[in-house]
Amino acid sequence: MSQTQLSIPVGLLVENVLTSGESKEVIIECLQRRDYSRLLPLVKESTMDFDERLQTAADIGDDWEKAIRQDYEFKFLHINGLKRLLDFRFDREVDRDYVQDELSLKHIQLTAEEIELLQSLIGRQWLVQAETERAEEGRTDRELSPCIPVRIQLKFP
Repeated sequence: MSQTQLSIPVGLLVENVLTSGESKEVIIECLQRRDYSRLLPLVKESTMDFDERLQTAADIGDDWEKAIRQDYEFKFLHINGLKRLLDFRFDREVDRDYVQDELSLKHIQLTAEEIELLQSLIGRQWLVQAETERAEEGRTDRELSPCIPVRIQLKFP
């Protein structure tokens, strides 16, 4: 069985509603009823237009419900979408937690589990690699952390 694929607007809707901390079934029920009152105070980006994104999903056939239940991958993801994904899913922000170098993102500290999850979400288009030279440089206060510094770049620049 192939993994559900989502467009950028629908994938970022899924990521945003997951930041609410509510159970997947509660999220799905709220979105189905189009009653967001329970989710809006809890999500990271409360200004996102849920109705518009659900309509986009209906128009193009993105199965957001299945994606919430079983995870998914992005069909395509531009650099700004990638940065939003990192913020929603991993609470990592550019210039605070990593740096952008044109179409690459560097020095992102992620656990092995987070790296695996990120690769499953963006692996069609983006390459997530450990920065071995960075890991061997002078140690920081994260030395004891299980995090690995990674670089994300386009597979086919």
